[in-house]
Amino acid sequence: MYIKKRIGVFEIVVANGKVLLLLLITVSATTALYLEVLRPYVNSSTAVVGALGTAISFFVAFFTAQAYDRWWEARKIWGTFVNDSRSFGRMVVTLFERPDDPTEVAAIQDRLVRRHIAYLYAVKEHLRRERTQEYLAHLSENDANRIGGITHAANALLQLQGDDIDAAERKGYIDVIRMAQLNDMLSRFSTSMGMAERIKTTVFPAYYGSMIRVAIWVLVVVFPIALSDDIGYRAIPYSFLLGAIFLLVFLAGQALLDPFEGLPSDTPMSSIVRTIEINLLEQIGAADIPPPVEPVDGSYLL
Repeated sequence: MYIKKRIGVFEIVVANGKVLLLLLITVSATTALYLEVLRPYVNSSTAVVGALGTAISFFVAFFTAQAYDRWWEARKIWGTFVNDSRSFGRMVVTLFERPDDPTEVAAIQDRLVRRHIAYLYAVKEHLRRERTQEYLAHLSENDANRIGGITHAANALLQLQGDDIDAAERKGYIDVIRMAQLNDMLSRFSTSMGMAERIKTTVFPAYYGSMIRVAIWVLVVVFPIALSDDIGYRAIPYSFLLGAIFLLVFLAGQALLDPFEGLPSDTPMSSIVRTIEINLLEQIGAADIPPPVEPVDGSYLL
């Protein structure tokens, strides 16, 4: 996710240099071909081209709005992860009690918190289809062996959390009501994970995006033809500017469509998970607290 409030024109040009170069070549070649060769044979209409541009602008606006909705929903899901994780950490620290066995209570609390951190890393890796298995660093050897070979590590870790909470209730470390509260938190984590997976696996209709892209390039070709009848080669910069606006807005929408790919514009899951990790480890008084994730080139968080 970009953390800079403003991105300069130079940065935009550098990031989209190939597309803008192709656009410049296209409008220049089209203008020259029309003025030097096709002008006697091709009739152009600025009114028709203007109507085409207006129609395309509506489609681009709708596409961008839908892309932003997907991106914003993903960000809200991970915001829920943050809030629920802090609540879970607080509950783990405060709901367990056995004055006669404080060592075991502390061990349960430490295990539940660290396993939850592992769960968040597993969710992140699942959504990005990574194979780093960072979550193993937060698991005991026994837990790592129990989930070894399971296709969905995050879901398996939730099961281990449920088993541990149930065992703690049977041993008298927590009562039934408090156990139900903790299990409700596990259900909330499962719901948030499912919502994120829904965004990940639901592909935005490719046909719709492809048709908009084709329509923009059609406009890029016909607009300089219509404009050059009146102003000649001066149509090139105006056509380039119009095409660049349409293309860059469309590409911005495309960048937002899939918010779990590890791109600069995506949901900063690595940073969010690290923030939760720091918060939870502080709640249990751990000493091995890692530093926050630093922005990449001071521009964005992953």
